[in-house]
Amino acid sequence: MGLREHFRQPTYLAYLAFARILIGYHFTIVAWAKVSRGFDGDDLRRFLGNTENDPFAWHRAFIEGFVIPNADWFSQLVAYGELAIGLSLLTGCLVRIASGFAALENLNIYLAVADSNAELALHRLYILLHVVFVITAAGRLLGLDAWLHRKFPRTPLF
Repeated sequence: MGLREHFRQPTYLAYLAFARILIGYHFTIVAWAKVSRGFDGDDLRRFLGNTENDPFAWHRAFIEGFVIPNADWFSQLVAYGELAIGLSLLTGCLVRIASGFAALENLNIYLAVADSNAELALHRLYILLHVVFVITAAGRLLGLDAWLHRKFPRTPLF
């Protein structure tokens, strides 16, 4: 079975819907706190203030040379991006796309503030689960992706 055919297979992994909804709830709650209180560039600069632990020099250069100077824009991208990801996971709509972005966001957070605490272990778990959500089309379980997949059966997005 080729990669294209794999993305068109039905999935029966109902327990992934539970994990998807819980992670969506977490993303939504965290993002809503950022959106409602005004997550700004100073908050993001404080969060990214210690990048010397970043294991990759190219990523550290990206954070220090591009993200931190444009922290006001990136803080809004983070807050509203997390809200969009959370709502997507909660509703099961466009889960493959949202999980791809969520895995990328969690990987960037993990690399930017890399040290060994429990919160970073959670980022590793989220990265793994988001990759699983992409592969298994977890939005088709108790989500709008099931309807979208029936409506547009030839697209691998749902």
